[in-house]
Amino acid sequence: MVQIVLPNNDQILMHSPLYNFTSEIRHEPNTITILKQPTTEAYQPFSLLQHEGFIYFDLWSYSFALQLHQVLKAHDAVKGVIRIRRTTINAFPMEEDLLALEEWYGPVRNITVRSNEIGDTKYVIVLCELGEQIMAHIEYLHGEARIEFEWSSHQHIVEFDSAQMTGDVSNNHNLYKNVEAIVEHAISWDVSYDEKLTKIQALLQRGEQR
Repeated sequence: MVQIVLPNNDQILMHSPLYNFTSEIRHEPNTITILKQPTTEAYQPFSLLQHEGFIYFDLWSYSFALQLHQVLKAHDAVKGVIRIRRTTINAFPMEEDLLALEEWYGPVRNITVRSNEIGDTKYVIVLCELGEQIMAHIEYLHGEARIEFEWSSHQHIVEFDSAQMTGDVSNNHNLYKNVEAIVEHAISWDVSYDEKLTKIQALLQRGEQR
């Protein structure tokens, strides 16, 4: 049995014949309970951070994250460039995304933040380094939800665009949560993550002042 806390307006893929989805807590095999409020046993989104238990990052909670992780495990992911473009109607999840990237690629450092407005559109660009030889370029815009991700190295290029292969932007299944992705990539929160988050917050603050 797995319990997952799903924020308001988020959706989860329920087409898998392997699971029985319910909104009631049941101690039965292969049952996925979808909750709105955190519990100590549930997988919780970073956006509702309780600083304890299993926490999942939005960026790694989609189907593309499972495929991406398999590619990265099969190839050398030590040196390369990450480009992410996130469009959202919510607050820009900069701290969460940087912590998620650090979890896969190594410590974040040398952050620079640039922001501007073009008409009614606000955007923010975060530049940073990860691990030993990885550069990251992350762009945030306000608008209809969309994630564009690209990993490029001398060996291969991996691309994902949630707007592709969908005929309904307002009901995009590419941006439905994936149970396997949540469970596989969730972290067990402890004091070390509090320290990492505090460091990232400080780096972002200094990056905005550059």
